[in-house]
Amino acid sequence: MTSDSKSTSSASSSASRRSATPNEPGSSIVPASSSGDLMSFFKGILSFTGDLSSLTCPSFLLNGISLLEYGAHWSDYPHVLAEITKATDSAERMKLVARWFVSTLYGSYNKRVAESNTGEKKPFNPILGEQFLASWNDGEFGETKFVCEQVSHHPPVSAIYFENAKAGIYGSGHFSQKSKFKGTTMKVVQEGRVTLRMSNTDEVFCLTLPNLNICSILTGKPFLEMSDTTYIRSTSGYTAEFQWLAKSWFYGEYHKFTGSIFKDPEPTYTQNGPGQELLFSMKGKWVADSYVVDEKTGAESVLFDVKAQPPADMIIKPVEKQSELESRRVWNKVSEALASGNYDVASKEKTAIEEKQRALRRERAEANVEWKPSLFTWIDDADDEEAVRKCYAYLFSAKESVGTGSWVYNASPRKAVSKPTPQQSGSQTPSDAFSTAQSSI
Repeated sequence: MTSDSKSTSSASSSASRRSATPNEPGSSIVPASSSGDLMSFFKGILSFTGDLSSLTCPSFLLNGISLLEYGAHWSDYPHVLAEITKATDSAERMKLVARWFVSTLYGSYNKRVAESNTGEKKPFNPILGEQFLASWNDGEFGETKFVCEQVSHHPPVSAIYFENAKAGIYGSGHFSQKSKFKGTTMKVVQEGRVTLRMSNTDEVFCLTLPNLNICSILTGKPFLEMSDTTYIRSTSGYTAEFQWLAKSWFYGEYHKFTGSIFKDPEPTYTQNGPGQELLFSMKGKWVADSYVVDEKTGAESVLFDVKAQPPADMIIKPVEKQSELESRRVWNKVSEALASGNYDVASKEKTAIEEKQRALRRERAEANVEWKPSLFTWIDDADDEEAVRKCYAYLFSAKESVGTGSWVYNASPRKAVSKPTPQQSGSQTPSDAFSTAQSSI
């Protein structure tokens, strides 16, 4: 092979890698005719001192998807979730939980940019009580089910539950975002947690959420970068720690991380604590491939590879067969207008939805009626199982955004520690919710 052909082959290979997981999107999210509106919007947010999620966003910056739907990425790779149950000891189980966690990141924070090569846009703020229901099928492990409900609007909080009954693994959690500008970057603090359980072990895994930086906003080509530290803690005393490495102004790469898995007997977290026993180290790019090294043997293996296989196909009922509270039906007219580039119609339809919600809030206030979620119940850590309570106390000492309680799915097989919230009139029961996640396609 000649040197010219080698150069061509190398350039082609590099281009292929860049297109699969680009550091930055190639084109702007802003239509040329809306550049003036964009600058007006930026002037507003740069002078705003509160949580940016409360601001009204121009329609051309919306991506046509409800934020509630983002929670489904916790189940992008059902077999990776289910394979955790194959572990035979706590250390191996934590390594597989770490692998599953990494598998959720690409879909949650980079896939939209990588596949469209345009910038990250803003999702819809879910309405109170909105639901998103889905399922996935796997040849070996069967069906994985997912349900999400917007359990609060001020502040906005989404609760999730996923389950693979055949493998005997299930998890619940909740997330909320608070965002502010810092320089030219939007900083997003994610508050909440995810709790993972299995039927073949009493061991429970508790996860914090990553914080985010939204970069390149002023260029019209925004994308997400992870920031700070994320932790996983098991009730048997194992910890996984992920350090998200921000790219410097002048050199380096986006989307890199390092991490470690260690045994820690202490009730609270201390960085590099004296009693910690390092078992595995991790490194790589969460948008591509990552690796884990056994510290005792030095053996290195793949932790997770985004390009090795696509995520499983998500099964959702057609819009016309969804309930009035399901995300894609709630936002259908807005999404259709955005897809056709009719931003005026999108704005009008979005405003109509928001005005209806305001009217409902006024009606409840006048009637002195408290709205309650139909699928989830809030459990304070003080009322939870002792082992789980200690687990989250450990995480709280490391990252206070994990909070002091959990939104728990009412039909979860977890141990009952609190009386469930009564069902609201006309709402779906948990079993009804899962049944609607079946597709008739």
